[in-house]
Amino acid sequence: MRKLQLNEVILRWKKTTRALKLPEQEYGRYITDILERRTDAELVHFSDTVEAATFFCLLELVKEMEGVRDGCELPLPSRNPRWEEDRGTGHLQAAFRA
Repeated sequence: MRKLQLNEVILRWKKTTRALKLPEQEYGRYITDILERRTDAELVHFSDTVEAATFFCLLELVKEMEGVRDGCELPLPSRNPRWEEDRGTGHLQAAFRA
């Protein structure tokens, strides 16, 4: 997939953003800004434009939730005290402690 293909989704999402209520338009612009920063090299593993758009928006959301900024080390779930490994399956899961 190429950036040119993703631009079609970005354009549709920008039009949708203009139809949102004024306070929500800021969030719509934030999402389209995320997608505009993507490069062909990052998109090479995707064939579906919506899948790529969703992946990069979710990636940015997780980074934001973790307080990660560009250029900083990502606190991987395995190093994050909010996550623990399920000894039975080996999968990471949220650690809920009372």
